[in-house]
Formats: sequence, C-alpha cells, structure tokens
Amino acid sequence: MPRSKSQKTPANPGRFRSASESGPGLSAVGGSSRDNGEFETGTCMTCTAAMRWPSSANAFRCIGCLAINDVVPRQLQQPEIPKAIPTSTEAPVHKIPRKPVNVLPSAKAGEGQILTASRSPHIEWDSLRTWYMSVINVAENWQHMYSRLEGAADPAVLASLDLVDFEKQLLVAQEHVQKALLKATEQLLKRPGKMLLSPDDIRFLIIVIENPLLGQEPTCFSGALQPDQPKQHHNRFSSELARGGAIRPITGYHSGIIKRILGLLANSAPACHKHLIQWFARYPLERFVATKDMASRFLAYRLTRHKEKRRQPVADNFSKLVPELSTESPARAQAAIETMIATDSSDWRRRQDNNHQLELAEVPRDDWQIVAAARVLSLLFRANDLRASKRSIYDARTKSRGQFVPTSDFYISMLDLSDLVDDFNFWDGRGSRFSFCQFPFLISIGAKKQILEHDAKRQMSEIMRETILAGVLSNSRHHSEHMLLDVRRECIVEDSLKGISDAVSRGGRDLWKKLRIVFHGEEGLDYGGLKKEWFLQLVREVFNPDHGMFVYDDDSHYCYFNPFSLENPEQYYLVGVVLGLAIYNSTILDVAFPPFAFRKLLAPTLADTVPRLGHSRPPMTYTLADLAEYRPQLAAGLQALLDYEGDDVEDVFCLNFVISLDRYGTPILVPLCPGGADTPVTAANRHEYVDLYVRYMLDACVARQFEPFRRGFWTVCGRSSALSLCRPEEVELLIRGSDETLDIESLQGVAIYENWDRMPDITRSSSSSGQRHQYRRVQPEDEPVVRWFWQTFKEASPENQRKLLVFITGSDRIPAGGAASLSIKISCLGNDVARFPIARTCFNTLALHRYHTREMLEAKLWTAVHESEGFGIK
Repeated sequence: MPRSKSQKTPANPGRFRSASESGPGLSAVGGSSRDNGEFETGTCMTCTAAMRWPSSANAFRCIGCLAINDVVPRQLQQPEIPKAIPTSTEAPVHKIPRKPVNVLPSAKAGEGQILTASRSPHIEWDSLRTWYMSVINVAENWQHMYSRLEGAADPAVLASLDLVDFEKQLLVAQEHVQKALLKATEQLLKRPGKMLLSPDDIRFLIIVIENPLLGQEPTCFSGALQPDQPKQHHNRFSSELARGGAIRPITGYHSGIIKRILGLLANSAPACHKHLIQWFARYPLERFVATKDMASRFLAYRLTRHKEKRRQPVADNFSKLVPELSTESPARAQAAIETMIATDSSDWRRRQDNNHQLELAEVPRDDWQIVAAARVLSLLFRANDLRASKRSIYDARTKSRGQFVPTSDFYISMLDLSDLVDDFNFWDGRGSRFSFCQFPFLISIGAKKQILEHDAKRQMSEIMRETILAGVLSNSRHHSEHMLLDVRRECIVEDSLKGISDAVSRGGRDLWKKLRIVFHGEEGLDYGGLKKEWFLQLVREVFNPDHGMFVYDDDSHYCYFNPFSLENPEQYYLVGVVLGLAIYNSTILDVAFPPFAFRKLLAPTLADTVPRLGHSRPPMTYTLADLAEYRPQLAAGLQALLDYEGDDVEDVFCLNFVISLDRYGTPILVPLCPGGADTPVTAANRHEYVDLYVRYMLDACVARQFEPFRRGFWTVCGRSSALSLCRPEEVELLIRGSDETLDIESLQGVAIYENWDRMPDITRSSSSSGQRHQYRRVQPEDEPVVRWFWQTFKEASPENQRKLLVFITGSDRIPAGGAASLSIKISCLGNDVARFPIARTCFNTLALHRYHTREMLEAKLWTAVHESEGFGIK
C-alpha cells in the first residue's frame, strides 16, 4: 500500500464487500466513513469498489483495478535537469530549434489559479494536436534534419550510410517513443495523485483523450524510403462500421488506458460532470464524434469479451421426457401429468428448434468498465441534447434536430445480442444494480420495440387471467378475453369511436386486452391483418381535413389540432386512445404530426398528480424552431423580425401584441397579453412578442383539444414504464413508421420463401402416358416467378411500391428498425396461373402461382393490388 516515505507501510487493506455501483469515486475521501478508530471505508475513484484502509494511510491501492488512491494529495517534485558537460573538444552538434508547444492558458499557471471555466477547459487544441503528432511521428522530419546536418558530417561516413536501413532504425525508435508515451499515460492514470473533486482536476483527462494513438485509426509515419508493404499503423483498436453505422470493435488494444480514463471521468464529482457536459457541448463535431466513438467502441469491446467468456450450456436431451411434478398435493401432480400428455409434439419440436437459435447473452451487471463507459456516454448524450436545445429554425427545416449526431448514433448494436427483456424486467422491478435500461439511449429502436411488445403481451396476459377468473367466480360467459370491435366500413369512424367509448365507460380495462376487429358482413378472421386495415382506414378518416378535427399546412405537410374545431373534446380523447392502442398493439399509423407534437405528448404537465413510471422527462418548452416544423413561412417572418438590425422596429413592422387568426374564413384578433392592442412591438420587447406568439400557436390556442387527446393516449400507455425508454423521435417512429424510400434490396434480403423447393420437371414427366409428374428441387431465388416479382417491385414507381407494400403487410410505411426488420413471406400456391395472387396481411405473406411469363405475373399482381380491398373468402 503506497504511502509517503516518512511513514511505515501498513498491511494491505481488504474490501469489506465486492465492487458495485456505489456512487462517485469522491466518496473514497469526502464520503468516506470511519468504522472504528483504526480504519476508514469508501470507494475506489476508478472502479467504485468498496474499500477499507487504515486511517493513518496517505494512500491505498484498490485490489480490483490496482489504482492507487491518494487520500492526501500527492506532492510532485520537479526533477532538476542537469546541464550538459562537454566531454571532448569536438565541434558541438547543430541543434534544430523547436517551436514551443503550449496547451495551458496564456497566463502562467500559479498556485491556486483556476485553469478551467464552466464553458471551456482552456486548452489550446491546435497546439496540443501538434505536440502529440510531433511525439508519435518523431521520425517524420529526419530527412530535413539530415540535410541540415549533412554539411558538418564526414563525407566518408555519409557515403557508407544505408539510408533505408537508417530510416528503419528510426522507425523502431519511433515505436519505442510511442510505447513510452502510452506507458507513461497508463502510469499517470493508475495514480492521478489526488481525488478528482473539481473541474481543474479532470482537465488532464481531456488532454489524455486527445492522444491520436487511442483513436480509431491513428496515422503514424511509416517511412519515406521503405519498400511498399502494409502500413503498420496503431489501428489494433480500430473499428469497422457495420451496416447502419453501428460500431463493432476488432480487439481491445489500449483498453487498459481507455478503461481508466472512462472510470475516472465517470466517477468524478458531480461538479465535474456539469462542466464536462458544457465542454462536450461546445466541442467541434469531429472531436465530439471521436470522443463518443472511443467510449462506444470500448463498451462494445467489453460486451464482446463477456460474450466470449460465456460458456455454452450442455443440452439435456432427456429433460422433456420426465415431467416436473409438484409434491404439494396429488391434484397438482395429476395436473402436471395431464399437461405433459396434452402437449403437442409439434410444440415440443418448436421448443427444440428455439434452442438452436442465437442465445441471448446475459447482461453483465458487475463489470465496472461497462458501467463507466455507459456513464461517460450519458454525459456525451446530454451534451448532444444540450446543443439541440440551441437549434435554429434552419435546423427544423432540415430535420437535423440541432444535435451533433442523431440519437441512433449512440446505439450499441452488440446490445441486440443481450437479453434486454430480462434487463427491462430487472430495471422495472426497481433493481439497485446496473442495467442498460438505466441508459436507454444505448438501446436500439428495434430492441425497444421488442421490449414494448413483451410488456404489452405481459399486460394482456394479466388482464386475460383476471377476466377468466372473474368469469369463473361469477359463473358468467359474458366476460370476453378480447376487446372486440364490430364496425361497418362505411361508418368506420362512428362505429369505432362508439366502441372505444363503451370500453372506456366500462372502466377502461378492455383497452388493455388484445384487440380484435370484425368488419360487418365480411368473413375475414383477425389474426393481425384486419387490425392493421382498421387502424389504416380509421386514421385516414379521422385526420381527413374535411372532418375538421385537424388542419394541415401546405408548406410542411404536417397537421395539427384545429383550435376552432366544433367537435366535442371527448372526440379528441378517443383519438388519443386510438394512438395509444396503436403502440400497445404494435401497429403503424399514418399520422402527420410535427416532431415537436410528440415531445409535447410525452412531456409532464402541472396537471400530473401521479408521477409516471420509468424515466422522468423535462418539461415542455416552445421555441421558434418548433413553430418552423409546422408553419415554416410564419416562423421565417418572425425570424426576420428578430434579425432586423435597425432601431425603428415599431415603424417598419407596425405590430402590436395582437395576432390575427382565420376562423373558417373570418379573421379574429387575439391579444397575446392584457392590453396587447395598446402595446407596440419594439426592438426592446420583440423577443417577448415572438415567445408569446409561439407559445400561443403551439399550446394555448389548442389546449381544449390537446389535453383530452393527451389524456386518452396515457389512458392506454400509462400502465407501463416501457414507453419511458423511448425518446420523442423514437415514439414518432414507433407510431408513424419510417417514410424513407423503400429499400427493396433489404426487403429481399430478409424475405422468407415457402413451398418453392419442388418444381415440376417437364423433361422427365409424361402426362399423356398417365405417369405422375416428376419434381426436381430448386432454390427459391432461382425460381423465375420469384425473380420476376422482385424485379417488378424494384422497377415500380414509389407510389405503386407503397401500394404493393400495403397489399402485403397492411401498411405503407416501414416499421421501426428499418426495412431489414420487416420480414415478407412469399409462398407458392401451385400452377393455377388463371388465379390472382393472394395476400395475408396477418402474416405479411404474399402467395403467388407459377405464372408462365413476367407479363402475366405483372398483370395479375397489379390487378390484385389496385382492385382488392377487404377480407373475405374468395
């Protein structure tokens, strides 16, 4: 255990419990406690392992991460550099002057001087980069130096010098310098010398992060005279971009340094975290992305290590042969035997097949390195959002949301191979240990969708059990296990809203049952397809501008609540219930709300008397950029008012605190504040005018419509904390799906084929002689009809592509997770070429016949797409 030299080293202290997520590392001193007169307890500043050390010790070593924690700040002594003493009478070697490198503030750092500010660590970034490059590429300028010294050297020596071998030796020396830099960095991180309590204390970590050797693919000098060979860069910790931009690590080179950087940053004092967020938010884009990628790659690397260490379970082929019998009572034992006998063999085979599927890895909860990386990424994510809060109306027009990088860039694709459903159950049960659901920005939208579906099925099962139990106790058969809606296509809005209203009037529990739709007069059975079409048709009618509940802007093509709607507010409540049911039943709706509307929908309000489950959200604020999403022309006019540089704002714009709105062709004047008609807009109060204008347009004037809508949405979605994992833009994607151009290649790549493996072999069959047809096996991709279908899909117009997608899946939008998450099944119905294709939207299935030509396929397919609607027995 390291101590000052003047004291005797005491016995090594041990941990009184295992390392865990127990708070910031500052508790090793500031939060330490004395369990008796001889020992103190606290946590390691790097890994937060719980420690116990003698009270007289100045420092202690963590036995988990081997970091030395200085309880008393370590006093560093500056070594004296001896002057060079000439040893001979030879001419002195020519010195090459170097430009001094300064990474400190311009003022000389003195005792007690504050090095950092709340908005900047005061680092000369260009000088720091120059210094790093001069060290790691120390051999780069050898030819220039050689030419400078060439005149003072012996010509005979120069003639005998092999420059290629000389450069090779310099490259070896350069590699030694790089290793020395990394070794010194690691030693510094193992013992920072004091606890990290102030922003000045973590400044050196920001400098260390900038080391190019820790980056993805550092560029190092590899020689000017060396023969062509693969460049030996320090890229052993580089990463390759997976499809969709996900980062996958190759190996863990320099992980020993990076883990300590992340651990010290993550476990520093809260005041340090506040400054880090401000510093990161003001980084240039390139530096921000490099810092984020370093932490993301390291987290993915640690997950990979855990996956490699995990042992494969030994298969037990006899576990299903002996039932697990209960010994509590003979009745339960008999029930177990009957259940075993009643189990279908196909169900047993299905479970056996599931055992061969990719097994999900257990989420590691005790790896301090994963916890530290997640915490640092959380700081970066908050900085990304902090920059988004300062976006302009131009960001709204380009849909950039003002962030450094989109939310999806923080996703860790390796987490998709972990059991996140189990992680959610642990987090939802208020577990105190680490879980990735504490950091939902790391979880991809596809994984969040699976969590939402799992949670919805769990709630449906609970309601079903309660309904069955209630029916048994009351001896009644009127308790339905589903929420059944019987609607007429010609009256779909009236029948649907009436059915939902009846369910709400019965207490609302029916809303959490599994939804089943019946179209009056049609024979179709709802296994998902009827539900999709019901949502699609209902939303089209409700959001039709002619209905009067919502209004559209011609420039943005978004819709918003009609402040002058004549509909009863309860109608908006029912529409909110429909949106909640869409998420609850994993169905995409074509709802053209602007992005800020989803933030408004998820934000808490003063009327919330009961706190929602899960992660809390910030209150809603309204900016000019939000208005630009919905009304870009109006926002541009208000921005021009703010940008006007003259002092004669009142004379030029001639405005007062009153706005004019159009109410079915009749203009009405609305004051923005008391006495607004008598308050002119001037250069001094124009910002207040714009703020009041924006808030009125987006909030005040639609409060009568939005509040019941919001209440209806949370009536369905308020029972679960799963939705709190999603950000507003992710909820928008879950509800609306993606309107991106269809990626037919991705759809084709994940397509499933059925009944195409046997094809009639005309050359070997003879129907005239009465023999049976001979068949030969073919790959589905080699089937002409399959090839023709995908060619037709790709070459169709975007409008027809959407119609074909609706025909197959029941929706014209791609679900959250992209085209690769939409699996289309193409099955073969045989050789009856006179029949049309059949779609089963319940299962995303298209059934085709073996048509003789592509023209015949296209004629039958497009006729079915354009002229078919409804469900029935054909």
